[in-house]
Amino acid sequence: MGSVTVKVCGITRLKDANLALELGAEMLGFILYEKSPRKIEFEDLNKFRTELALNSNQMVAVEVAPAIEGVKQMIEHGFGRFQFHFPYDLSRKYIEEWAETVGVENLWLAPRIPSGVDFPEDLLCFADTFLVDSYSEDKFGGTGKCSDWEQFSAWQNSFPSKKWILAGGLSPLNIQDAIKNTLVRTVDVNSGVEQSPGVKDHQKLRDFFTKIS
Repeated sequence: MGSVTVKVCGITRLKDANLALELGAEMLGFILYEKSPRKIEFEDLNKFRTELALNSNQMVAVEVAPAIEGVKQMIEHGFGRFQFHFPYDLSRKYIEEWAETVGVENLWLAPRIPSGVDFPEDLLCFADTFLVDSYSEDKFGGTGKCSDWEQFSAWQNSFPSKKWILAGGLSPLNIQDAIKNTLVRTVDVNSGVEQSPGVKDHQKLRDFFTKIS
């Protein structure tokens, strides 16, 4: 499979985070979105940072169209990467402000793009990294459904200077096919290695990393 970077998202328990890191996860995603069943509070993050000795680049803040005050709080709480989901037609002024606050190199943009809609190229100047999740009319990620791998490949090939992350329904059962079909270099796994929202299944986690090693 070669070298594939893994982010394990939706972390809420210390033992899940610890295992993910032991298995080779380079990044952990902490969801701050109010409506997510995997939401974690800022005050709970301190135990993860101290007990696991996390550096900022291992910590990915996951939010939906956050206000700039919230973004500044994320920085204060040690996050170094910022994965922001948003409607693809969101005002570019918001996105420009995110980029100016956290840096283009640290911003991961995850626009919610309906099937058949071209990738909005005017977003490319705001971030070095783009995350493609499965489309849902009423949710921003966390659906457990597979994203459109063909669409992902097309965008990755069209804009090779950017870093592309594949998310959406990845699991031990399909990760090898996903890598083979998309040639992706970074993947984001969440519900596919869970017992329930926010509770990771340790055997599934082990199987996932075994499949990509």
